[in-house]
Amino acid sequence: MHDTPSTLSYAGSGAATTVGVLTFNEWVALAGLALGVATFLLNFWYKRQHLKLAKHDYEQRRESDNAG
Repeated sequence: MHDTPSTLSYAGSGAATTVGVLTFNEWVALAGLALGVATFLLNFWYKRQHLKLAKHDYEQRRESDNAG
């Protein structure tokens, strides 16, 4: 029974230390950096999917042109 308060106390102090290490501006900068990386990865994925669809469409048109 005594382990739960001790664990919560350590978790709370660890969280407070983690948050207190950086200033608000540094947290905002890290969030902006993470958002930029996420945007890049999402755009990369969408462009890759678009390229796959464009290649598939091109191959279908090429096959239909050769058949007719």
